[in-house]
Amino acid sequence: MCCYILITGCSLFWFVLSLIADLLIVSSIVTPKWLIGPTLEVEHSSSSNVTAYRYASVGIYTRCKTMERIGYHCGPFDLDGFGTDSRVYPPEWKACMFFMSMGCVILALTVLLTMVTCCRQSIFGKSIHNLTACAQVISGICVMLGVFLHPLGWGAKRVIILCGSDSEAFNPGMCTIGFSFYSAIFGIILCFICAGISLKAEASNMRAHVKRRVEEGDRLVCVP
Repeated sequence: MCCYILITGCSLFWFVLSLIADLLIVSSIVTPKWLIGPTLEVEHSSSSNVTAYRYASVGIYTRCKTMERIGYHCGPFDLDGFGTDSRVYPPEWKACMFFMSMGCVILALTVLLTMVTCCRQSIFGKSIHNLTACAQVISGICVMLGVFLHPLGWGAKRVIILCGSDSEAFNPGMCTIGFSFYSAIFGIILCFICAGISLKAEASNMRAHVKRRVEEGDRLVCVP
């Protein structure tokens, strides 16, 4: 059988949705908008004579707050990452970061595998679609664990400073939940949806008229 590129509407939809899921999870990891503080912080720029009002916020490993010398600043808690003191970077958030990152990497690999299915349907006798579906389910579970672990750290000292003394595990106190948290949840949902779509994509690739065109030697097969 000659080399070919096979693109169906279902496989293309699967690839796009998998890519969107991965981007949502990446966004939730890097943006500091999991918890948003209740009080506006004022930043006055003497050079441009502009006053800005922003809310302090915190994410998995980043935070935004007004600092004495440089004004409103967003950045990581500490450059040491997982080696950072637990009073600065709660252990629950370290575990959250681990599982979220693992899920993101696995999902990124499945995005590549969705492209591989354009020219191969199996590897070592195993369906690439089935392997990818399993990987996407595992990715969704990893991110789900991360989303569950983050609220366990809401009783940490840095969260109490931001959200008030009422904050505790699964209770953000006076803070509001930001878009990063919802981005992660939506990414999880898409992971499981993509796993289901992969089975449909395999069925669309194995349709009789598609296989016939490949066997006839068509190098590029595009079908709805």
